[in-house]
Amino acid sequence: MTDKKGDRAVIDRAMAFFRRANDAESNNRSEAQSDLRFSHGEQWPAEIQNSRMLEQRPCLTINKLDAYIRRVANQQRQQRPRIKVQAVDSRADIKIADVISGICRHIEVNSAADTAYDNAFESALRMGWGYWRIVTDYCRPESFDQEIYIEPIANPFSVYFDPSSESPDGADQRECLISDLINKKVFEIHYPGSDTGANFTQLGTGDYMGDWITEDEVRIAEYFEVIEKSETLYMLADKTTLWEDQYTLMVEAGIPAPMVVAERSSYRKKIHWYKLTAMEILEEREWPGRWIPIIPVFGNIVILDGKKKKFGIVRHAKDPQKMYNFWRTSMTESVALAPKAKWLLAEGQDDGFEQEWMQANLSARPVLHYKQRDIQEQEAPPPQRLQPEPPPEGAMVAAMSISDDLSSVLGIVEPAQRISGNVSGKALKSEQQQSDISTFHFYDNLTRSIAHTGKVILDLAPKIYDTERTLRIIGEDGRADLVTINQKEMDEQGAVAKVINDITVGEYDVVMDTGPGYNTKRQEALEAFTQLLNSPLGEEVAKAGADLAVRVIDAPGMETLADRLAAANPLAQLDEHSDIPESAQMMIKSLQQQLQQAQGVIQAQGLEIKFKHGIEQMKQDGENKRTLINATTKAHDVESRDEVNLLKNREDNAAWMHDTAVKAHTQISVAEIKGIVDLLSKHLDANQAKEAADREERELADADRNE
Repeated sequence: MTDKKGDRAVIDRAMAFFRRANDAESNNRSEAQSDLRFSHGEQWPAEIQNSRMLEQRPCLTINKLDAYIRRVANQQRQQRPRIKVQAVDSRADIKIADVISGICRHIEVNSAADTAYDNAFESALRMGWGYWRIVTDYCRPESFDQEIYIEPIANPFSVYFDPSSESPDGADQRECLISDLINKKVFEIHYPGSDTGANFTQLGTGDYMGDWITEDEVRIAEYFEVIEKSETLYMLADKTTLWEDQYTLMVEAGIPAPMVVAERSSYRKKIHWYKLTAMEILEEREWPGRWIPIIPVFGNIVILDGKKKKFGIVRHAKDPQKMYNFWRTSMTESVALAPKAKWLLAEGQDDGFEQEWMQANLSARPVLHYKQRDIQEQEAPPPQRLQPEPPPEGAMVAAMSISDDLSSVLGIVEPAQRISGNVSGKALKSEQQQSDISTFHFYDNLTRSIAHTGKVILDLAPKIYDTERTLRIIGEDGRADLVTINQKEMDEQGAVAKVINDITVGEYDVVMDTGPGYNTKRQEALEAFTQLLNSPLGEEVAKAGADLAVRVIDAPGMETLADRLAAANPLAQLDEHSDIPESAQMMIKSLQQQLQQAQGVIQAQGLEIKFKHGIEQMKQDGENKRTLINATTKAHDVESRDEVNLLKNREDNAAWMHDTAVKAHTQISVAEIKGIVDLLSKHLDANQAKEAADREERELADADRNE
């Protein structure tokens, strides 16, 4: 860019703010660097460490402080504060507030905001402050849709915050600068043709180039500044407000505008963003929000002699930690430098075995040889080992007491110092709360900063998400859903009749949901449901919320089972996107369920009445049929007896006729036989004829008996 007069004024303001912020925070920055190094293990003063190194004496660092810091930081990670949006005026809607809450969670997940929160919180613990920032960017290179992102600021020393800011969340800052020195060759690649400082000239007394330009590096800074301009604010007949220039443009463009009913003098706030060097402005634009999007997280802030003193938990724990290192080093040194256990023997007992006794304290020999007589050939006792002096007891006691001092300064109880023996869960919880309370202000400061982040997102959302588009929203339980925002519904004439999920209308605010996260609450809910199910209300709870009780169980298949139970429970079939409040929907579902039950009772009673009438009719029909059957049976019996008698008579007649025929035939046969016999008898002997006649008669008699 060309070095215009207006650009030079912006650069001068940025450089002046840089010097002012640096001067105001120089002591805090110096002490913060010392705290940061100390927390990461550089805990010995340089002069003492150098002298001990020259004397080849140990300098041990037992960094207990880092463990305390990680404990507080990890506790925050287990229960991060969560943004929740609420409606605050008549134009706002509770359902849309839930949608905006889901958008905030989507932004956090999409940005990996937990990384930004954790980095800033740990920086506040170690050195006294940390930062993250909010930016806007296009979703993809080929898209015109923008997204809001939360990004970490890895180096807190690169941020020069407004020293006049008083708000604990930084909402009242009017200037802020983020800078870093980069190599001039890298700078030429990213900004070809830009001035690297070769043509920089000192413009006046007091200008200092060394902070911005070196032989090999150039400082690039992002500079935010708030500009307020006095203007007239109009209130229109429809209760909306417009600035005077906006209303004038509407009138000049011929757009129908409501009548102005009130006006007052106010100020219009704008935020300008610049990327610049000490020579020129590289980029610039107007930030769409009303707050500078640099969010601070502070540790402890104390005002001494009119100046702010910022520090974390390291500052006051330095001395106990140094003393602990010193006494542990002294104990180690005393043990290491103590003489080895010596042997006491008479002169001459080691003759011939001098090498064995010289290495007796260095090697583990199973046998040591010695002579039973001394140099004067007198009998001498066996060699004896002399025990060395134990470590100084005072050093051990001092090290233990210093460890207690460190715990007392931090207000955090070590596991080794906790109540011993069998103690109740209530006592352990009370002890845990005591440790939490001592560091709760760090967590509370983080909560304030995340709440301000939510307000910045609420301010940006109507400007970034100002068109109809489908967004992912995330619920409190982590479930994702797709919702169309600013969705227009047309009437029959083609005009906009209604806008669904209109996030550009209404006033919303942020409240923070702190404490245990969703998983912890889920476990607590499971315990509460279990107790309720075992209580006298268990049956009612199972009827009304069986799906809820199953859904909090963290096990495979529970969500599917809960969905099936919800499908059978009308109270669980609520439309989350309906304009009707959930309480009203539940009342409607309850009334519908009662109506269905009543209809079922009426139907059952009707069936019962119909069934009873059918039973009586069946009884009557059965009685008539029994009477008819009896009469029919009697008639059939009479008819059957007549038929039987007739058949019997017929059978008797047939048998008589058969017997008669047989007898007649027999008689005829007998007569014929007799005639034949008479004829034969004439030719036979009289005796033979008689025998033949007798035999024939016997045969005839046998035949008659058989018949």
